[in-house]
Amino acid sequence: MDEINPATANTRVGIECLTLWMESDTLGAANHIANLQHDPDGPGTGAIISGLLNLSQLLVMMLAKERGARGEALVEGAHEILRDLSRKLPE
Repeated sequence: MDEINPATANTRVGIECLTLWMESDTLGAANHIANLQHDPDGPGTGAIISGLLNLSQLLVMMLAKERGARGEALVEGAHEILRDLSRKLPE
């Protein structure tokens, strides 16, 4: 019963990676992530990517909800946020 859901564990790794990345030491964060990828007891690349995607999905859905999307429109609202962000990225 004490086993953690793999998706939850991966999302926590994603939170850890993003938290480090946001602390302005991107080189240190990149090194930490590389160490996680290559640590035989670490989560591995797949889990890191999965965790970051899980976290991204949670955050964009929260943003869509904050902007008023509800029910079936929640996913479409999240997609619209991503499309808008993509259009606004610099070339």
